[in-house]
Amino acid sequence: MAVDLLRTRRWTARFEVSVFSALLMHAGLVLPVVLLLTSTFLTSAHAARWDWSGSVSVDQKLLDLANPEEDTNSGEIVEWALKTTVEVSDKVTANVKLCTTCHGLTVDQAYAEVRFHPLLGMEAGRINVPFGDYYLRHDPANDKLGSKPLPYAMGHMVRFRADQFNLGVVPMPYSDQGVSFFGDAWFRDSIQLWYAAYAVNGFRAATPRDFNFKNQVADGSFIDNNHEPALGGRVGIAQEHVSLGASYMTGAYDADSDYDYDVWGVDLGATLGSIHFRSEYLERTTNVLAEDVRRDLTKRGFYMQAEVPVGRYLEFVGRFDGLVREGPILGTSNDESSGIGRWTAGLNIAPSIDYTFRMSYEYWRFTDFSDVRLVHLGVVVSY
Repeated sequence: MAVDLLRTRRWTARFEVSVFSALLMHAGLVLPVVLLLTSTFLTSAHAARWDWSGSVSVDQKLLDLANPEEDTNSGEIVEWALKTTVEVSDKVTANVKLCTTCHGLTVDQAYAEVRFHPLLGMEAGRINVPFGDYYLRHDPANDKLGSKPLPYAMGHMVRFRADQFNLGVVPMPYSDQGVSFFGDAWFRDSIQLWYAAYAVNGFRAATPRDFNFKNQVADGSFIDNNHEPALGGRVGIAQEHVSLGASYMTGAYDADSDYDYDVWGVDLGATLGSIHFRSEYLERTTNVLAEDVRRDLTKRGFYMQAEVPVGRYLEFVGRFDGLVREGPILGTSNDESSGIGRWTAGLNIAPSIDYTFRMSYEYWRFTDFSDVRLVHLGVVVSY
């Protein structure tokens, strides 16, 4: 009887997880339609407020590659984004954002936000997963350089292929279906505490040999492959000149939920006069199957960045970042421990708040491969 009861509890728990995950899988598809119909009805009844915004980024990359295996998305890259926000009431908004990058046209956001109380709000649908500090600035219009920090790198990364470094630790933007609960509190009117806890579909792969992030972004990750949500959260504290944050997420990525991943990170920001400093450290451990043996693949990444305004229109940006991959060789010429160090110097010219000209120089130093030099020339227009 005890065994039967235990089996019943396990079956019930699995059923509940499957139902919950199914809701997460389809939230990103159903919610935009429901929100559109609801907002249209409320617009006629209560004159709901619509806000539109977006950006266009054009970036020309000039590369010095020693051999053709040092892949990166080269030439001219155009990124475009359009976002609409429908303010249904003081507590309810709907958000939809489309963007196009080197992965094609994607749905970056499609969610409803309900603010029950300053201490408790909810986002449901396709959300930007709140991991790290950089997720707030992944749009080119909000970034300071033509490429992302290595822990969050995507198509601009050198040797980004799935059988090489396979992008960064948590490539941004990381958009996924799910629900997030968040809130913030103020202390002495100068210190803000913010938190978020979420359940999303999570990363996935057809075989337990790390994730293919490019495919995950391209097809929108609308369907969860194992019906078990990934869980995570973020907490941050900030005052006028200093901010500190910590993030964590965990989940299974294969179809049988036998192989999982754990990611954690910390971030620190500081302002000294007009100079702003940013820094983050991320680490991910992923269970993989290598030559019929279960092993851990670990990726660590960091960046330190300084933004220095000079006069009214100029800004210098300096960044030093790195990425280390340790673990089994998965169809690549990398050693079991491979690393990248990169130095970046940039200059931004902003005659208007609506557009910015960007120039930057990058020097990539690899532990296993030849060095690479790269120049970005681009312009970003916000509207």
